[in-house]
Amino acid sequence: MCYLTVSVKESGADIFSGSDKYDYAFCWREISVKTCLDILTEISRDFPGIKGGVITGERVPDYPAFCAELAGNAIIDLEKSFSEIFNVPFVAQQGTSVLTENDLAQALKQKYEQLCWNIDYSGFTAGKEEYAAESLLTTANGYLGVRGALPDMRSGEAAYPATYLAGCYNRAESDVAGNTVSNEDFVNVPDARSVRIKIGDGEWLSPENCRNKVLYRNLCLKTGILAQTWIAEDSRKHLIQINSRMLADMSCPERFAVEYSFTPLNFDAEITVATCIDGTTRNYGVERYRSLTSDHYRVLSRGAEGSYAQLNARTLQSGIGIGVTAKISGDFFTDSEIQIKESPDKVQQLITCHAKKGKTYRLEKSINIRLSSVFPDNWADADKTTLTDFTVQAEASEQAWKNLWDKADIVIDGDLMSQKLLRLHIFHLLSSCSPYSNAKYKLDVSVTARGLHGEAYRGHIFWDEIFILPFYIMHFPQTARQLLMYRYNRLPGARKIAQDSGCQGAMYPWQSGLDGSEQTQSVHLNPLNGHWDPDYSHLQRHVSLAVAYNVWLYWKNTGDAEFMRLYGMEMLTDIARFWLSKAEYDEVTGRYSVSGVMGPDEFHEHISGSSSAGLKDNAYTNMMISWLFSVLAELYPQFNTGGEDTAFIREIRHAGQHLSLVIDDDVIAQFDGYFSLKEIDWEHYRNKYGNIYRMDRILRAEGKSADNYKVAKQADTLMIFNNFSRDDVTGILNNMGYHLGRDYAQTNLHYYLKRTSHGSTLSRVVHAQLACDTGLHDLSRELYQQALRSDYGDIQGGTTAEGIHTGVMAATINTAVMSYAGVDIRGDRLSVSPSLPAEWKCISFNLQHRGVHYYFLISPASVSVTADKEAYIDIDNETYQITAGIPFSYNYVKEYTS
Repeated sequence: MCYLTVSVKESGADIFSGSDKYDYAFCWREISVKTCLDILTEISRDFPGIKGGVITGERVPDYPAFCAELAGNAIIDLEKSFSEIFNVPFVAQQGTSVLTENDLAQALKQKYEQLCWNIDYSGFTAGKEEYAAESLLTTANGYLGVRGALPDMRSGEAAYPATYLAGCYNRAESDVAGNTVSNEDFVNVPDARSVRIKIGDGEWLSPENCRNKVLYRNLCLKTGILAQTWIAEDSRKHLIQINSRMLADMSCPERFAVEYSFTPLNFDAEITVATCIDGTTRNYGVERYRSLTSDHYRVLSRGAEGSYAQLNARTLQSGIGIGVTAKISGDFFTDSEIQIKESPDKVQQLITCHAKKGKTYRLEKSINIRLSSVFPDNWADADKTTLTDFTVQAEASEQAWKNLWDKADIVIDGDLMSQKLLRLHIFHLLSSCSPYSNAKYKLDVSVTARGLHGEAYRGHIFWDEIFILPFYIMHFPQTARQLLMYRYNRLPGARKIAQDSGCQGAMYPWQSGLDGSEQTQSVHLNPLNGHWDPDYSHLQRHVSLAVAYNVWLYWKNTGDAEFMRLYGMEMLTDIARFWLSKAEYDEVTGRYSVSGVMGPDEFHEHISGSSSAGLKDNAYTNMMISWLFSVLAELYPQFNTGGEDTAFIREIRHAGQHLSLVIDDDVIAQFDGYFSLKEIDWEHYRNKYGNIYRMDRILRAEGKSADNYKVAKQADTLMIFNNFSRDDVTGILNNMGYHLGRDYAQTNLHYYLKRTSHGSTLSRVVHAQLACDTGLHDLSRELYQQALRSDYGDIQGGTTAEGIHTGVMAATINTAVMSYAGVDIRGDRLSVSPSLPAEWKCISFNLQHRGVHYYFLISPASVSVTADKEAYIDIDNETYQITAGIPFSYNYVKEYTS
């Protein structure tokens, strides 16, 4: 039998498979969510190969999905949980009639589609779990991001509604351990999304002070609309249902809107609704930052008249103007019935009505937020005609989202969760940066490491761009160009950083924000021992190599010669000049060394036994330098209109061919001195601590240092295989004068994988790519699935509460396209060599390359390619001509080994 029937009862569940019955005994109300999920996982192992199931029996009433109540009044959506754990759809039985097999198949098909385009949360768990849900439910459009809290929620320990605007930073000083430190923060701007309600003279209702009979949230990835249903019971037993919808308008990025309705379920009473623009917000979203200064703006003016309200503010140090205008409308009040209440930093609009049992009352709020950096001439005076009603904004925004999905969607058949999570990742990337905002408004920003979703890393831009830019290069090249302009516009700052460090050329900062100066903090808090430790992460100079790589990848994919002439070559040349001045030649070895740097692995800040910060000859850094020197030497004659600098070209060619690596038995040392470090007892630490992602903090709390051990936070040496094909990495090594054995890539994968804690979300996906490339398909799938769930499962122990991880989200998309579908965008023409996971029946997607739009449909047996112009493409190392508009099909057979 292909389908299961799950009968939920108070003492567990009966599961029917055909005529067989299986009894699972436990008490729902005595187990936690984690225990419940563990039980469902065990059940799934008993029924491999099913196509879906039906859930029936005892459920929590009024929820749109089949839910059960667990210990501590926690709610679990069993339709969602069974579907996600079994990786096939489960539906709730409606009524008492038994579905026919055809009806069930249709219901499961509809459920599959719904699951792949939506994320849902049932219940309310205050604190980190709520914070994490709000991050993943954020509605954003590349300019403006609103965390996915209810309009009724207030900022605090329980929940964290917040609004962020791309490029809105402010620097503030704080006292840390007796020292004054300066940090640039991503500003939580004035809150305009708030709508609150109270019954009679009672409290303002919130999930914290009510009995939450139902609290259900749904984010539709297709439309970008967050819908919320809340049935609350106050201390006087009043039952009220509140429904709301929110969206950040993708078609007009300065706008977002709230639709709010309430229905008294068991009473008639006077009800007051309050909405406001709140200028008292502060940064509170990251617990370890809360001891730092959190006030970043001051209110300049505020006021309201009838349905309109306005508040203008300015950041304290950066001087960015923030103009907020809002309009409310509804079916239970007129403008004259709106009461205005003002305080120095807040303006409120209040409406009181006598509400009748069973009647629904509706209010809409349309908001416009402008930054002076984007709207320099009229940031304080928004055009009120843009404040249209919710339906108008929703229709326009939905069409904009459709246009984006038509270009960026990836469709997978056969793997529900990979499909769902890839769409979730695409959604949040487009929410963090979009052609409708970044390219249209020419925003002078890049994609932050945590999106427009939270305050971790202070909204700064890191090397994560090396994972993020390929997505935009493949699908939205004009937007990719605008993101690269963020780096070009900060080239003078990068030159200053290089000069201040005693080098030539340009050195981009590890953390970049408003002006391109180094924003890495000088100290960081170790939460395990409460100490503030020095922070040397600014020595990750490889961020400049990530910038160079993205310039090159953009050029390879677009052929944008104008960009290269005006901007790209200048960046590449200055980055190369920095590294040339940083490299030191050793007359004895005949090789160049680079010292005082860190690789992607942040656990190693010093050479063991040395008091000087930084490492010598980090392999990833040196291989990337060699690649850059070689590429620049090839590009220089083509784009250097001022005449070829033969001495410079000669120098970088020589240096690139003679950079130093340490290699032993085909293992490339992470840095010089790595092989002399001590091994670590991984089993001991796993048994003692469980979560060992941050082994550096664990060791430091024990009075030890990760600098002395072979322990890595993430892929370091192996990162080179993320950037280039194995053949190209071999070419880089050969150019440097190193010739390794045939299986060196797999040798290095095995060596470093068992010494890596995966303390970064980026770690697993890099290992997954190399595992795929070296034929370790089971290992690749395991690591990839973990990477896919990084944020959705919050596997890093609460970090999703502080914002999504745009880098790993983008990397999982790149892996699906470039590793599993095998479409390599790094050559002069596309090459295809698929290696689909076993459960993927097919994958389809669009991409752009050199001005040609391609559509791919790839299965285990064939590749189908359609191009809108005549093109040439390599499939399994053979070149084929594609005729415009006519699908080209290629059949192949691959041997898969695990």
